[in-house]
Amino acid sequence: MAEFEFRQIDVFTDRPLAGNPLAVVLDADEMDGETMQAVAAETNLSETAFVLRPTEPTADYRLRIFTPTTELPFAGHPSVGTAFALLREGRFGSPQGALSVRQEVGIGVLPIKIESTVDGPLITMTQGRPEVSERVEDAAGVAAALGCAADQVSHSRPGPRVASTGLRQLMVPLVSVEAVSLLSPEWSELALMERRLDVTGVSAFALDGPGRVRCRFFSPRSGIMEDPATGSAAGALGAYMVVEGMLDVEGGTAGLTVYQGLEIRRPGRIDVRVRVGGRVPKLVEVGGRCVTVLRGTLSI
Repeated sequence: MAEFEFRQIDVFTDRPLAGNPLAVVLDADEMDGETMQAVAAETNLSETAFVLRPTEPTADYRLRIFTPTTELPFAGHPSVGTAFALLREGRFGSPQGALSVRQEVGIGVLPIKIESTVDGPLITMTQGRPEVSERVEDAAGVAAALGCAADQVSHSRPGPRVASTGLRQLMVPLVSVEAVSLLSPEWSELALMERRLDVTGVSAFALDGPGRVRCRFFSPRSGIMEDPATGSAAGALGAYMVVEGMLDVEGGTAGLTVYQGLEIRRPGRIDVRVRVGGRVPKLVEVGGRCVTVLRGTLSI
């Protein structure tokens, strides 16, 4: 029987039992992918992250990320939460001020910035290349899968559209925050839509003031019925909103704050910054705070 140290981190929150819970398994080089998938099913969290030695010379560590049913090439809250866990383990020394580390994931080597503040570490990751691609014209079908009336989904511009900063996801603008809160998805239909569009999850959102968004994220195809705070989707949403002209751009930068998880009593806050050139998103950064809630040993 082998033993591995693990930590459970609540990500995109400054208090325990909120935000998005993440299991981080440390020093997992001797664990194969099949076992990692079984461990992720055992934790039954939206994602479990496994820390490995890097294979790229520019990376400080490598990360493999699993949902309960599948491996992902990239995800937001595992990236932010793992950096926080390694910081707390002293893997980056005792930094003062700002620190930059580089993590290796399935889509490449991505930088992460760690800033010391009076409220604790602020972890900000650079995501993959932002892309905003095909529109989904069947707003009625999207509404049916989300469990809302067709007139609750924006039918014109902006409308449902695929966006990515490493994972293809469907962005769905709704007419109000209340419409977001009242969603009652049809899980089988939603999974079929994910498969048909080749996306990992659906992000339904509504504006809640300038630069503020209320959001819910569903990915039954990945074994995630509702995710409390989704960093990859927040980054993709920032890119989408820039392309659709929904964010003010000042000095080549647009900012967005995503509030998610309120409906499932796991409130989270995700800060998004998009660097823009000619109304085109060039680089997306996503950040937030974290809290350690569990420390233990995995025996398998």
